[in-house]
Amino acid sequence: MREFTFYEFFAGGGMARAGLGPAWRCRFANDFDAMKVETYEKNWGVGDIRCADVATLTPDDLPGDAVDLAWASFPCQDLSLAGGNGGLGRDRDNAPTRSGAFWPFWRLMPGLGRAGGAQRAIVLENVHGSLTSRQGREIAALCEALTDGGYRFGAVAINASHFLPQSRPRVFFVGVAAGEAIPEARIGEAPSAPWHPAALARAHEGISRRAKRQWIWWRLPAPGARPTAFADVLEKRPTGVAWRSAAETNRLLDLMSD
Repeated sequence: MREFTFYEFFAGGGMARAGLGPAWRCRFANDFDAMKVETYEKNWGVGDIRCADVATLTPDDLPGDAVDLAWASFPCQDLSLAGGNGGLGRDRDNAPTRSGAFWPFWRLMPGLGRAGGAQRAIVLENVHGSLTSRQGREIAALCEALTDGGYRFGAVAINASHFLPQSRPRVFFVGVAAGEAIPEARIGEAPSAPWHPAALARAHEGISRRAKRQWIWWRLPAPGARPTAFADVLEKRPTGVAWRSAAETNRLLDLMSD
């Protein structure tokens, strides 16, 4: 069986790595949060991840050989419905937003190509609110970046509720480098439910004509019936856990905003 390779940026504890599975080998991972890096290393071992701000990385920091996939689950705070709507730019104090960390990551990609590490595919993952952030301007900017990078691309909105008893909608932009073959079965002629909701279709309407020429309506299989409900995964009489005292519980509640 062929082994596929990938880079994982904004890696956290390595959820993308867990999802890709054993057929994929990580060549480099990155996160700037020391606690997340520690978690990643406990999950996957030491050696693959570097603790550093992505803005400080250069192509020399990464292996020079080509990889099949670069994955970036870049920060969502400024694109989420609960965020400050700073988008991919700067906040009210003219400081770079956390979601703006996308751009240092993206500037790194062409450098890797020149160094011999061209990515066959790129996945950008973020929250569902990114589709409407700043009236669609942020999605348009992502589409321009992918177009300028020579990718054919499209997006799918996937909610974890199709598979697990948890609602966690996310948007995945999937780009494939020019010259790479794409199976015809994966290309649709129009938006299709449930992967292309109305918000995604509206976001597509707002991108440039040149970006639309590169756009793909990815065709995915319909999700099967979910086998579990939330009640199925709750233990009625939990064992092996230490329950918090009432005082500890109240202390945690006091940390939350109204």
